[in-house]
Amino acid sequence: MYAVGHRQGTREASWIAAVMACSPGAFLSHLDAAALWRIYESRGRTIHVTTTARSARRIPGIKVHRARKLDPADVTTRDRIPVTTVARTLVDLTDLLPTDRILRAMREADYLKLLDTDTLIAAVQRATGRRRLNALSEAIQRHTPGQIVRDELEHLFLELVRAAGLPDPETNVKVKTRRRTYTVDCLWREQGVAVELDGRAAHIRAAAFEEDRARDAALTAIGLRVLRFTWRRLTEEPEDVLAELEATLSGRM
Repeated sequence: MYAVGHRQGTREASWIAAVMACSPGAFLSHLDAAALWRIYESRGRTIHVTTTARSARRIPGIKVHRARKLDPADVTTRDRIPVTTVARTLVDLTDLLPTDRILRAMREADYLKLLDTDTLIAAVQRATGRRRLNALSEAIQRHTPGQIVRDELEHLFLELVRAAGLPDPETNVKVKTRRRTYTVDCLWREQGVAVELDGRAAHIRAAAFEEDRARDAALTAIGLRVLRFTWRRLTEEPEDVLAELEATLSGRM
């Protein structure tokens, strides 16, 4: 394959070239399909392609996955690139990722409105014989459809909450205060508790710090107890975070 007319190829051009090099019957798959769908990002030097061609040769830089057949429901095109569907991509990710990472990809797909649970279950049923399908089945059971999870920090927090056996919160909920409406990261409506999550780059600007304080005050004024956790605390002090959250939910603080 050759690129003509420019010196630097884009990632999309590399994907197209990889699929064409493995044609016919080749589709971008696994981690690269997940990246094309923007449901999971993991940059590597090797491009994953699935093909039904038995005579597909080994090509440096391309990991060729051979399938006896690909159901038409499992393949499509995106940005003119032949690619496995979101459902089939999640099935393929079981070859490479643990349950937690598959769940992260599922949540991102749901956030992007690319996830259909019935379609995913059908793809799982077509994939009989795959060794680690139980990881995807577990992720499906753990996922709450419609639960908006915008980033890695929220995913990490929800996994901590689940592991501790605490009730699941509503996520990214619009809450109206006396003067304006805020989107709260996590809300336990019945207990009147809100959690705000601050990423690694939070509070770089003094204005952002002031905005957060005003936001917390407005939420407190309507009767919510507001907790704010940072990336550092979630990764380095998860037990303390859970203890504070559990105490607040039970009304002991």
